[in-house]
Amino acid sequence: MKKTIAVIGAGNGGQALAAYFAMNEDYEVKIFDYFDAPIDVIKAQGYITLEGAITGKGEISLASTDMGEVVKDADLIMVVNPAIYHNKIAKEMAPFIKEDQIIFLSPSSVFGAFAFKKALEDAGCTKSVTIGESNTLLFAARLVEAGRVHIGGKKDRLLVSAFPACNREKLYDIIKPVIKELEECESVLETSFDSTNAMVHPLPTIMNASWAESGAKFRYYLDGIGETVGNYIEAMDKERTAIGEKLGLTLGKDLFSIYMEYDIEYNAHGDNVSQMLKNVEAYKDIYAANTPKTRYIYEDIPTGMVPFTAMGELLGMPVEKMKLVTTLCEAMLGEDLTNCDYSRNLENLGLAGMSAEQIVQYAKTGVK
Repeated sequence: MKKTIAVIGAGNGGQALAAYFAMNEDYEVKIFDYFDAPIDVIKAQGYITLEGAITGKGEISLASTDMGEVVKDADLIMVVNPAIYHNKIAKEMAPFIKEDQIIFLSPSSVFGAFAFKKALEDAGCTKSVTIGESNTLLFAARLVEAGRVHIGGKKDRLLVSAFPACNREKLYDIIKPVIKELEECESVLETSFDSTNAMVHPLPTIMNASWAESGAKFRYYLDGIGETVGNYIEAMDKERTAIGEKLGLTLGKDLFSIYMEYDIEYNAHGDNVSQMLKNVEAYKDIYAANTPKTRYIYEDIPTGMVPFTAMGELLGMPVEKMKLVTTLCEAMLGEDLTNCDYSRNLENLGLAGMSAEQIVQYAKTGVK
C-alpha cells in the first residue's frame, strides 16, 4: 500500500524532496505552498523534474494552496521551509492534524521539534503527534523554474531523530526506503546540536558588513573568515558543545565539535577554524551577499544562536561569546532578533524552568 507524503513548501528543497519521493512507486506525493505561481505550474504539468546529480520525474498527485487538503490523511507531513516560518506553519496546520500523524522538519535548525510541538499546542492542537527533524537538507538544490529543480549534490550523511524519541522508528519506517543516507539518532537533542550554522554564519556576516555593502565580490568562507574571526567561532563552538555535554551528549559519539563536523562532512582539516574552512572544496566558489541583511543573521540568530544561548543560561553554562554576537548583530542592524515573532526562547520551546534531566526525559518520552 502506498504511503502518502504531504510536502509543505514548494521552494528549492520542497520541490526536490517531493520529486525524489514521488520517483519511488511506493509513495504518493502532494505539495502545498502559499503562493499560486509554483503550484499552478506543478498542477498543470502534474510532475516535478530533477536534473543534475539526480535525474528523473516525480508525479505529483495534488498541488494546492489549501493546506488542509494537502495534509489530510497524510502518512507523513514533510515541512521543507526556512525555520523562521515553522511557527506560522504549525499554527495554520493545527486544525487539520489527526491523531498519530507524523511531521518531519527538514531541516529543523535548533530545537525545531520542540518549537513546532509548542506552536501546535498554542494553536489548540492536542493530538498525539510525532515530530521528526533532520540536521540539514538532503540536497544542494536550486530551482531552475517551477516544476524543474537542479540537484547540485546529495549529502552522504543525514542525521534524523524524532520527538518523542520513543516514536522515532515510525518515522524511520516511512523515509528509510528513500533516504538511504539516514543516520539514526537517539533523540532530537543530537540533531539540534549538530547544527553549526549559528557558529559560522552570523559573526563573519556582521564583521564583513562594510566590505559587503561596498559591492566588492568576495568569497564568504575563504576571504571573509580570517584567523581572528575563526578563533572566536571556535570559542563559541566550545560553549555549544559544553551545553550539549550538560544534556548528556558525549563529545565524539553523539556530539561533535566544529572540527569533527567538518572532518565528517567535508574531510576538511586545519590548524585553526579559518584554515579548516579554506580547505573545504565545496566552499571555493561561495560568495558573500552584498548586504548583512541575510538569512545568515535573520534566521541563524533567532532559530540558532538564541535557543542555544537560552538553553545555556537555563543550565547555568557560560554563553558570553554567543550572546555577544547576538547583541552586536542586533545593535548594528537595529533589530530585536531575540524577541521577534519567530525567535526560539524557553517559553515557546516549552522548556522554561526545566532541569537538564527533565529536558532529556522530555525529549525521550514527550512527558514533562
